[in-house]
Amino acid sequence: MKRGATIACAVALAAALAGVAWLCLGSYGPSYQGKSLIVWMNEWDRYLSANQGSPERAKRDQAQAAINQIGTHALPTLLRMAGAKDSALKKRFIALARKQSLVRFHLHPADYYHAKATYGFGALGSAAKPAVPALIGLLHDKDPEVRASAAQCLSLIGPEATDAVPALIQTLNAEGNGYGPVLINSMLALGAVHSEPETVVPVLLEYVNGPRKDWNYSVPAMDALGRYRERARSAVPAILPYLNHADSDKRQAADVALCAIDAQAAARAQKK
Repeated sequence: MKRGATIACAVALAAALAGVAWLCLGSYGPSYQGKSLIVWMNEWDRYLSANQGSPERAKRDQAQAAINQIGTHALPTLLRMAGAKDSALKKRFIALARKQSLVRFHLHPADYYHAKATYGFGALGSAAKPAVPALIGLLHDKDPEVRASAAQCLSLIGPEATDAVPALIQTLNAEGNGYGPVLINSMLALGAVHSEPETVVPVLLEYVNGPRKDWNYSVPAMDALGRYRERARSAVPAILPYLNHADSDKRQAADVALCAIDAQAAARAQKK
C-alpha cells in the first residue's frame, strides 16, 4: 500500500506538472477556423512531403495557409517552444511516467517542443522575421539544446534572418568542438541566410581545410558553402580534394557544393 500510495502521489504530481508545462508553453496557441496552431502545425508536418496535386498535398497547403493566416500571432507560442527546457525535476517525472500505465497525460521533453517550433517556423518562413531578435537571444542560452533549436528555426526563416549572421558565427566560435547539433544547425542557418559571404565563407572553410577540419563537420560546412553559390568561389580549391575522399558522404557533399558554386570547375573535375 505504501509503495502504491507513493507511486500514485508521484503520478499526480507529474500530471500537475504536465498541466503547468502545457499552459506555460502555450502548446495550443492561437486558433484559426476552429483548429489550434499546434493542430495546423502537425498537419503541415504530416503532409510536408506529399506530391504536388495529391489530396495530401492539398491538406499540407491548407495547413500552411492557416498558419500564414495566424501569422505573427503564432510567434510567441513558437518562441516558447523553441526555448523549452527540461529541468532535472521534469526529467525525473518523465522517467517515472514511462514506468507506469495507470495514468495518461501530456508531459513532453523539451525536444518535442523544439520539433513543433520547426513546424511553425517552416510554414511561416520569411513571415517569421519579427522573431529573429528573440531567436538571436536564444542562441546565447546556456542550454545547448535551446541554442541548436534557435539555429534551426533561423534556418527556416531564411534570408530574412540576415541580422542573425554575426550571432551565428559567434555561436560557432563559442561552441568549439562541442555539441554537434549546435554546430550543424548554425551552419545550416548560415547557408539558408547566405549573406555576408566575405565574413561567413572563411569561417566555414575552417571546417573544410582549416584548423577545425579534424572536427569532422566538413559535410554541413560544404553544404552551407554551396548555398552561397558563386559568392563562395574562393572555397573551390578547398572542396576539390573531397571529390576523391574515402567517405562517400563527403564526396557527395563536395560534388553538390561544387556544382552550385562553380559548374565549370565541377565539369573539369569530372573529366579528370
